[in-house]
Amino acid sequence: MNLRAAPEVTLITGASSGIGYYLAQQLAAQGDAVAVLARRGAELEALVQDIRDQGGRAMAVVADVTDRSALAQAVAEVVAEFGPVTRLVANAGGGRPTHVASYDAAEIENTIRLNLIGVANAIGAVLPMMREAGRGHLVAMGSLAAVRGVPTGAAYSAAKSGVANFMESLAIDLIDTGIDVTLLEPGFVAKPGKPPRWPRMPMDVATQRMTRAIVARRVRWRGPASLTVAAALLRLLPYRVYGRLLAGRGRPAD
Repeated sequence: MNLRAAPEVTLITGASSGIGYYLAQQLAAQGDAVAVLARRGAELEALVQDIRDQGGRAMAVVADVTDRSALAQAVAEVVAEFGPVTRLVANAGGGRPTHVASYDAAEIENTIRLNLIGVANAIGAVLPMMREAGRGHLVAMGSLAAVRGVPTGAAYSAAKSGVANFMESLAIDLIDTGIDVTLLEPGFVAKPGKPPRWPRMPMDVATQRMTRAIVARRVRWRGPASLTVAAALLRLLPYRVYGRLLAGRGRPAD
């Protein structure tokens, strides 16, 4: 069911796999002209063909969100094909776990650059045209890992916490400008083809809920509800209790 009539020109970063891939399909099904961006061109072209086969409008642009000049060129290509970008889904992210035994400051910097600076770069590439038009929608992919520091997640948690505060600050500054801001903060999402087990949400369920939040222009979405409640309760614990409770529960070293 189409949730709204007005189509958007939507740019989705990190769309070659995972959440971005499925959000592209679902937003295209809603009527958006979708530009999918990532570093892997072959995967993007396959996604574009799939969307077109379903009757949607899509194009692929290859760029790294940590490269501002490449990102600007990619956005220029989108504008030439579809017109000004009216919705950005800054989804590109990820990163390796942070292990104290193999602590690597350069790897931490890379994770923060991808997850936080990548969001800032993507917004910088489209915000001027949205301000000129007096309308737009900025969506960023956060994480429930932003609620508190998590074991072996020092870099990722810090980056996603930065995204949360960054988007909240922008939302305040953009009040009454016609530009809406949405922060998506999922917990664990199961990879397609793998049986979902708590606390992981099935990919299709997670992205359907995120799509509804995007279309409704909600300020914030978190899910699943059970993990959101658990995260809120953990946030109330004193550090000594919280630390002891989660000690040793991080991702194993490679």
